[in-house]
Amino acid sequence: MGSIETGQVLDGRYRIVARRAAGATATVWKTEDEFLRRLVAVKVLHPHLAADADLRARFIEEARTAATVTHPNLVAVYDSITEQPGIVLEWVEGLDLRQRLDQGPLSAAETIELGASMCEGLAALHERSLVHRDVKPANILLDTRGLPKLTDFGIATANAGDRTATGVVLGTAKYLAPEQVRGQELDGRTDVFALAAVLYEALSGRAPWAREGDLPTALARLEEAPADLRVTHPSISHALTTAIMRGLEREPADRWADAAAFGRALRDNAPLTVAQPAASDPPAGSPTRPVRPRRRRWPRIVGVLVLIAIGLLGWTLVSSILRDTPPSTAELDPADAAGIAIRTAEAFDPEGSGVPGEHNDRARLSIDLDPSTSWPTESYEDRGLGVKSGVGLVLALDRVHDVNEVTVRTVDAADWAAEIRVTTGVDAAEARSIADFGPIVGGGTGLGPVATLAVDATGDTVVVWITDLGAGATPVRLSISEITIR
Repeated sequence: MGSIETGQVLDGRYRIVARRAAGATATVWKTEDEFLRRLVAVKVLHPHLAADADLRARFIEEARTAATVTHPNLVAVYDSITEQPGIVLEWVEGLDLRQRLDQGPLSAAETIELGASMCEGLAALHERSLVHRDVKPANILLDTRGLPKLTDFGIATANAGDRTATGVVLGTAKYLAPEQVRGQELDGRTDVFALAAVLYEALSGRAPWAREGDLPTALARLEEAPADLRVTHPSISHALTTAIMRGLEREPADRWADAAAFGRALRDNAPLTVAQPAASDPPAGSPTRPVRPRRRRWPRIVGVLVLIAIGLLGWTLVSSILRDTPPSTAELDPADAAGIAIRTAEAFDPEGSGVPGEHNDRARLSIDLDPSTSWPTESYEDRGLGVKSGVGLVLALDRVHDVNEVTVRTVDAADWAAEIRVTTGVDAAEARSIADFGPIVGGGTGLGPVATLAVDATGDTVVVWITDLGAGATPVRLSISEITIR
């Protein structure tokens, strides 16, 4: 059982091409399967460790463990070799995430896609009662299309408590969950923590905890919280950082319930629009002749309508002058036609873990007069928003108004509840609690998809404060598509 060399053929079919990577216990080789005529990866235990019965047993367990799960975001196991303790794996052409992050942080969109994809792979693993236990950048491979695949199941197990009970901590210090450091029993939330640590580093360029030496780094998560991404990197959206910071909670019960829930939270923060292909990039197989740009007719139509409107306005003014009476502006005020004009909308979450609030970048969608867009709350494990008394939207009006009713249109919400507060001269950015916006002047419980709430108040600021997210499967959230005020 000697060392592996380039050109060597293992088990009569796997020809070694080049070394891909080497770790503490094994080396991964780029290999040609001469029987199926395809590239594969062969992971071979280091010769000086092959005599260790425990390591050999763990190596065999890795092959069996990984072979039981098939998923696009998990590296597939094809075979094992007997000539030397080795595993034949899917070959992934490209970089690993560690190599990619060494070039610089990922964008928010890239991080969301990476995290959500990894959550899908981990969810498939957890469905088989398996815990990976060593999610880290070096174990996430990126193929040439950017598709991430989790590899290295060497310490994954369906009985995670066995090895930690002996006091042996397996994993990588920067990404260990607190329960791994304590030697406690592990479950899928352990992998959620490690993935959150990876995404934290992908966004910020640094791991959540980093001290001199593995042991101090591992112990750091038991002694201090990581720096909040909202403070160190304020350009990253509040909702995305909240999702990641929740994954890094010290106690498993305070994290996302499972990888699937974490993935949904990340997907909720995906970009609202998708970039369209450039006109200079025709679809494959299309003609190469120049394409005449389509003539846009709408500017001409808009111009004609503007001229007509000006003419009608001029005729109204002339007519009023001839009648010696002032023109009426009531019919010309679109704000009056739609209700009271709302200048801005801001999410308000004073009891959350950051500022300015949940999904604040989407708050404007609640007042854009487009029912196809909406502002969502974050996802919660119960309809009562956990320990929070509520979350909501602060609506700044164009001026002080007498407010008589607030209509809230939701995305099929049922049996939810809200309070309405109206005040004057309160800046949402300076408010510290919902009480800063004055007393409750309206509201209701058991509300449906469209709720019209009677109000009798005067002010330039209206707050819709959600106290119950309503009926729905957990995790539950509420989405507001439009708010109008009269």
